[in-house]
Amino acid sequence: MEYLIIGNSVAGTSCSEKIRSIDKDGHITMLSEESFAAYGRPLISYYLSGKVDANLMQYRTEEFYKKNKINVVLNCKALNIDVKNKKVKCSNNKIYSYDKLLIATGSVPFVPPVKGIENQKNTFTFLKLEDAKKIEKAVTKKSNVVIVGAGLIGLKAAEALADKVAKISVIDLADRLMASVLDKQTALIIQKYIEKNKVKFYLSNTVSEVNKDSVVLKNGETLPCDILIMAVGVKPNTEIALTAGVKINRGITVNEYMETSVKNIFSAGDCVESLDLLSNQNKVLALWPNAYMQGETAGSNMAGVKNEFKGSFAMNAIGFFGIQLISAGIVDPKDGKYKIYIEENEKDITYKKLVVDDNKLLGFALLNLPDRAGIYTSLINDDVKLDSLNYDITKKDIGLNVFPQDIRHNKMFRSNKQ
Repeated sequence: MEYLIIGNSVAGTSCSEKIRSIDKDGHITMLSEESFAAYGRPLISYYLSGKVDANLMQYRTEEFYKKNKINVVLNCKALNIDVKNKKVKCSNNKIYSYDKLLIATGSVPFVPPVKGIENQKNTFTFLKLEDAKKIEKAVTKKSNVVIVGAGLIGLKAAEALADKVAKISVIDLADRLMASVLDKQTALIIQKYIEKNKVKFYLSNTVSEVNKDSVVLKNGETLPCDILIMAVGVKPNTEIALTAGVKINRGITVNEYMETSVKNIFSAGDCVESLDLLSNQNKVLALWPNAYMQGETAGSNMAGVKNEFKGSFAMNAIGFFGIQLISAGIVDPKDGKYKIYIEENEKDITYKKLVVDDNKLLGFALLNLPDRAGIYTSLINDDVKLDSLNYDITKKDIGLNVFPQDIRHNKMFRSNKQ
């Protein structure tokens, strides 16, 4: 059996691991357009800040690939999928055959058109290790950095550069930081804290023009700029899937077995749409754990063992500038039917928000309160009726004793086994 995996990040790697655990003899080939073997993408900001060495970012060692007989081909971009003949043509002028194919191409940066952007030679995105290496070479202590995008990517770039440059300006069209994750109140708490670290925010604004040494904002203000980082967001990388005629909506569409609309072609990770358990709709959920589970599910089915991916929901665990934010589920509902419970201590920079509907916890946001995140996530994931618990979670700090004794015993036993 010839297994071919396009993509060498978490989804592709977990797929290869699962295949090898089932099929000891099949040939596994992984194609990566990057020049690095699999690494932890969330670590690129720590590399740029100097906190992590590139060698320590490896997701799997060379020994792992040798032991599992996985052939990794670097600097090899897949260009075309020939479905009829089950072949993939690559940028290295080689053609790779497959019996089962996984598309795990992840995301690519979304860079909106901006007038004059070609005038700034030091324009970067911030999604790959290569991006971090390029920025590292370009910045100096005198650099005026402009980051377009106040989402996770933009804020991690700002954190990495805060002690390395003269000034950082962060611009976003939204009225708050991380608008897709945070409500206004949480965002404002975080903004005030980050602004103490040489970072200034320009919200409800955007860059209308880029010059050689400055940018002009929509409101007419001009900011000095010799380093421009475009961190507006990402979109599923569906380019190679298009050549196979795979069905695509916002991302590649798959069923519960991670099969695409084309026979023998599977997909997993940030390039796919999967079931959001809370909205019961298919969405792009670009999450590291999600990608891992999807890759594992795909690998199992590619190797002939039926396995279903049940779906997931949005989760984020983010640390920047010494603060920690964990959120999951619905955190900023627009519908007035939801009950929202908030506890805030601005002095200690702590914040807790619970979103409840129909006697269930549907979402939470915890700022500098990480200890209970696992229990809240379990309540959402297990669809727990709140009136079945030992006490009201909206009025009392939560612990394992919130669960009835039999459920508590099962959770502790399961946790110990893991």
